[in-house]
Amino acid sequence: MDRIKLSNSLDDLLRQSGTPDATRQADHPDQTLSLLRDNTPLSTAQLALARQIGEEMTAVVAGRNEYIRKHRIDARFAKPDANWSHDAPQNEFLRLFQRVAKSAEGDIARLRGFTQPFSGYNLFEVDDGTYLSAADIEFGTDFDTDLARRLAARNAPQIEHHKHLVAGLPPEVVFRPPAMLGEIGHVVDGVLVNHDTNAYQERINILHKSGVLGQIQDKIATAGEVKICEIGGGYGALCHWFKQMFPKASYTIIDLPESLLFSRLYVSLTHPDMATTCGLAASRFGVRFVPNFMAEQLDDSFDLIINTLSMSEMTEYQVRKYVHLMSTKWLKEDAVFFEQNHDVRKVGLLFAQEILASEFEYHLPLYPPDADYEKGFPYRHGFPSLWSLNPLDLPSLASPTPPAP
Repeated sequence: MDRIKLSNSLDDLLRQSGTPDATRQADHPDQTLSLLRDNTPLSTAQLALARQIGEEMTAVVAGRNEYIRKHRIDARFAKPDANWSHDAPQNEFLRLFQRVAKSAEGDIARLRGFTQPFSGYNLFEVDDGTYLSAADIEFGTDFDTDLARRLAARNAPQIEHHKHLVAGLPPEVVFRPPAMLGEIGHVVDGVLVNHDTNAYQERINILHKSGVLGQIQDKIATAGEVKICEIGGGYGALCHWFKQMFPKASYTIIDLPESLLFSRLYVSLTHPDMATTCGLAASRFGVRFVPNFMAEQLDDSFDLIINTLSMSEMTEYQVRKYVHLMSTKWLKEDAVFFEQNHDVRKVGLLFAQEILASEFEYHLPLYPPDADYEKGFPYRHGFPSLWSLNPLDLPSLASPTPPAP
């Protein structure tokens, strides 16, 4: 990787290298680069909170086996397996957890650079993360200069895709990631755009157009609260958006404790005044982070349950166990389960929908049933569907508008 020795300011170097500066985009006046230098710095209190979260999640991981033994938890369900197994060779996920859990100030301030396992995208390389590692990344003094070059060279397709995704949307439905914790990209009409912005925007669009978001709003209007559960919360971006859109949502994330480190950091630091808990204790109008090995003990019911990407990376046994918990305890009578997963059987993993179809009686595919994935599937981040224990009364997306190439 080319490096330029920093003898001048970043602005000087950008001019020397021909890389457009964040405030000078003559070809695209509606776009500006947003780099690490543009991030909102973390306060002393936020850094202290990050250290506390790192220590607590490290302790949760260390105590997992004893908790499973003491409470007679189903270890086959509760321990990391399949794509998340600790025995996987060169486990990037585990290495990232070990690094971020140390809560070094520079790493917490650049947290988004370490979230590759959840999106499959290396944000700081501005590229697909399949053959890239983020665990050993080093932040040199010219790091922003390299980021600016990569964004200028590689982020244009994301900008065009974003414009298509948000065209005609109500402003409140647009996902707007905060410029902090290492978020980078181009600012387009006030939105910081990168690959992950679009991944989450796609999911939000599907939930909006299917009528799920309207159903949530109706439940809040009648009951004063809505309960949402996300199985596998990634780095917390969807939770972040839901809590902005629906302050009266009580949100639960169930995940491996190694993953909860990332979502708990992201959500807690982007919503510093919001109540959060870790464990089984509820957090009304806040966020509860539940280690997956406590899932069997979670006695609660939800209006909406979500899973994106991770079920196809579990074992079949784990997927069926989650379905059992949903059908016997977690799904309210009029609730729905929204999931969007890839078919990853070709790499030795699962296609979650194949299992879900044998467990749920009611299924609404949110994509054309005859879509040809190889010739241009209308969604880039998996096959979205709604599942329910009872008949679904929501608009269908039988003919969604395909995104622009």
